[in-house]
Amino acid sequence: MTRAINLQLFSSEKTEPASPRRRQMAREKGQIARSQDLVSAAAFFAGVVALRYGVKPVARFIMARSAVIWSAPVPAEFGVSYAMEVLRNVFTYAAIACAPVMAASLIFGAGVSMLQTGLQFRLSFLAPQLERLNPISGFARLFSRRAFVDCLKSLLKIGLIGFLAWTTFRTVMPEMAGLSIRELAGSLEITQKTIESLITRCGVFLLTAGLLDYLYQWWEHEKSLRMTIKEVRDELRDNEVKPEVRQAIRARMRQMARRRMMHEVPNADVVVVNPTHYAVALKYDAAESPAPVVVAKGVDEIALRIRQIAEEAGVSVVENPPLARALYKAADIGEMIPEELYKAVAEVLAYVYRLKGISPGERRAI
Repeated sequence: MTRAINLQLFSSEKTEPASPRRRQMAREKGQIARSQDLVSAAAFFAGVVALRYGVKPVARFIMARSAVIWSAPVPAEFGVSYAMEVLRNVFTYAAIACAPVMAASLIFGAGVSMLQTGLQFRLSFLAPQLERLNPISGFARLFSRRAFVDCLKSLLKIGLIGFLAWTTFRTVMPEMAGLSIRELAGSLEITQKTIESLITRCGVFLLTAGLLDYLYQWWEHEKSLRMTIKEVRDELRDNEVKPEVRQAIRARMRQMARRRMMHEVPNADVVVVNPTHYAVALKYDAAESPAPVVVAKGVDEIALRIRQIAEEAGVSVVENPPLARALYKAADIGEMIPEELYKAVAEVLAYVYRLKGISPGERRAI
């Protein structure tokens, strides 16, 4: 059997990067690399920063408003209307105090989300997906690889946040133990610093975890978009493909074929060279084919690369310009050499076998 480099063998493997058209189609379907963990982490971290640098102004605002509320004269007839007015003022001031933190979280969360997905909205995204109501498919999603990874990530985050909390409180445990004998201002200061340290550490950790999760989601997305050789060829034949896209696809296919060819060079018995303009790698195994097979060939830079790989792999390189040119023109990759070149190639192989001190039946030791 002839051992050839046939691209059809790899046609079912998704080895090629996604084309621009495939990316566009995936984007139209809402298939975009995004990490909800990164959005949540960015919102939390923004809230932490806003709280850390805005806690003093907020505290002064609350104290000032509270003084106004509680110093106001109480009417002689204390009723429901007065109580409702007090509660309304309290909730209004509380909302104003929380507004900077909420605004920072909302803005940064929305900004990170748009950085991942862009300004994209389609009514089709709001259409109900009936397949999600199927209990069988839902059960399958529950025990899918993605669900397992999400569960593992959640457990790791919970464990690490617990570890951060433990290390934070362990460092301030001596001071926390003496809060009962401290003044109120000192106790509040220690408590404030402890809480600030904890939420800052958690914010940094969640933001780092979110970035790592986005990289993982991007890798998964790119992997899901990869194409088989057949899909690339089918898209190439599509009339809607632009000439520049078609040219890029052809270039990728040539690059892939060259890469596969170079992987076969170390398996060759001999490389016949010109010495620099032509290079043809031959492999002969009587159990597989009745004649030597061309496993790689090239000219100029490709020929030099074939020769370099052969020398690194210990494959014999023989300079025979007429034979190298004849082999290059007479046989394609994966084909047996023609009968008219049997004698010349046999002499080269015999020379290689003598050089290595083996017999043709021991070719596997080469």
